[in-house]
Amino acid sequence: MNSHTLHLLFNKRLDRIEELYLNISIRTFALSMIGIFTPIYLLILNYSLSSVLFFYALTNGIHALFAFPAAKISSKFGFKHSIIFSTPLIIVFYILLLTLKIYHWPLFLLALFLGINKALFWIGYHTNFSKVSDEKYRGEEVGFAKIFTSIFNVIGPLVGGLIITFFGFKVLFIVVSLLLFISIIPLFFFKDIHEPFDFSIKKIFTGQRIKNFFSFIGIGIENGVNVVIWPIFIFSSIVDNFTVLGSIKTISLFFSLIFILIIGKFSDIKRRLVLRIGALFNAVIWGIKTLVRTSLQVFVIDSFYGITKATMEVPFDALSYDKAAKSNIVESIVFREIGIQTGRVILFLLMIFIGNLIIGFSLGALGSLLCLLF
Repeated sequence: MNSHTLHLLFNKRLDRIEELYLNISIRTFALSMIGIFTPIYLLILNYSLSSVLFFYALTNGIHALFAFPAAKISSKFGFKHSIIFSTPLIIVFYILLLTLKIYHWPLFLLALFLGINKALFWIGYHTNFSKVSDEKYRGEEVGFAKIFTSIFNVIGPLVGGLIITFFGFKVLFIVVSLLLFISIIPLFFFKDIHEPFDFSIKKIFTGQRIKNFFSFIGIGIENGVNVVIWPIFIFSSIVDNFTVLGSIKTISLFFSLIFILIIGKFSDIKRRLVLRIGALFNAVIWGIKTLVRTSLQVFVIDSFYGITKATMEVPFDALSYDKAAKSNIVESIVFREIGIQTGRVILFLLMIFIGNLIIGFSLGALGSLLCLLF
């Protein structure tokens, strides 16, 4: 274990990075328990596939539109408080989701709470990470962040699937909400960060390379296919079982966990090279997913996907934080969030018209390849 690794584990700075690790880990565990099941839950409530896809397009569109106000709020109150403010919103979202069958809330209302929550959280999180992480070891620190989240993330889908199978969605919603509340406790133990931000759409896009924006769109498309399209396809076409679906996601994340720390170290040496390798292989995996038809094939291909996904995302995030730290951090993070959410909106609107889930995997491959522009 090198000196920087020890520094990461035992450093006691006032605004240390470990509290962010703990916050994102607990939050990720909570959301991983329910994330892949949310679109399926809506389908079970007899919402059409088009309605579910439009709900996600709305959510991501609201996220993109609220990125500017979220940055203003975060700049005024502090980026730690931005994360804290986001938590009640997502808890309300899950309350609305739980009672959706009874009160038939409009999906726009659910998308509003979820989209604003995401904008507040990610603006706060990415800005904090850009400020407190060490540029020299940023790839390793991104790797550590993903290790911390992946440890919890690995068991989350399986635990969520088991809870749904034996106790139902209601108990899962309650457990997730409690964990989300607990996740903000570590944030009260480190110094907040304030960063000036002048609201100007023109200023946000001035000087930003168009290639970077397309790369963020690509990340958004790839992530949207993985989080929404792929689970729906597996559940509707191959595995009609919550526990098995959770197990599949757990295996993918387990292989990702093993690979992340290695990639983090290499990323600090040759970030762009590692990113290119990861993006190319991730695109290949999405191409192979178009051929998947059995449970065994799903288990095998998702295991490889866990590896290629980590190889692509760790250097991409590290490079993203590098770029943010060298310019106006808040503007760079807002630019990133708008790009990623634009990619997801494009994906879900396209899928409404396409209707064929398998074609979505080809879009996942395209999204991976767009990361080569970064």
